[in-house]
Amino acid sequence: MRTPILSLLMCASMLLAGCFSPGEVDRWAPHGEEIDYVRVNDFTLTSSEGESWTYSEEAANTTLAIAFLFTNCIDICPIVTYNMDWVRSQLSEDELNKTTFLTITVDPWRDNVSVLHEWKTGTNSEWIHLTSMSNDSESPSMKALQDVWVNFGIGLTIEETANNSSARHHPDDYTVNHETGTILVDRFGYQRVWWGDNDWILDLFLEDLRYLNTL
Repeated sequence: MRTPILSLLMCASMLLAGCFSPGEVDRWAPHGEEIDYVRVNDFTLTSSEGESWTYSEEAANTTLAIAFLFTNCIDICPIVTYNMDWVRSQLSEDELNKTTFLTITVDPWRDNVSVLHEWKTGTNSEWIHLTSMSNDSESPSMKALQDVWVNFGIGLTIEETANNSSARHHPDDYTVNHETGTILVDRFGYQRVWWGDNDWILDLFLEDLRYLNTL
């Protein structure tokens, strides 16, 4: 009599497993810094091609690799872009179909659509690059971008060398200091892993991404 009962209990536990959230059944430890299931708020920004891009419509049910950078950065940002390109080149066609790559600027005052398009073309980074449609701080598109920074925990400060608030409209009059990284989001819409700009280990980042693609 014990064998049928045990079988029933095992079947019941398997069925119940489907009722739990991904966080309750997943005990994975990533190579990068683990993020405690921060939900990604839906957002709409403007691509380097001047088109609206909405997270829930364009990246639904895919693993998201998202880098925050700016085109005037001459040191770490090109390296991060190279890293993203390398990781992308290692994925199979099936893996690419399950993955969305994104670059989002932290300097929309300079990185308008045309500048971001030039960066994308010049770095051969053939994935989506996003910015604000307007550099007006009170515009809906700028507020949408700022909401994204907050959601992803982007630390950003502007150092203006001029003595007026219009400095950031002049490329030589301010610098951007940012504490950013590349963030992996699972297909359920949760931020899962953070890789600092200076901490990339390509093979381990790839392993983290591939694991999330199996969920």
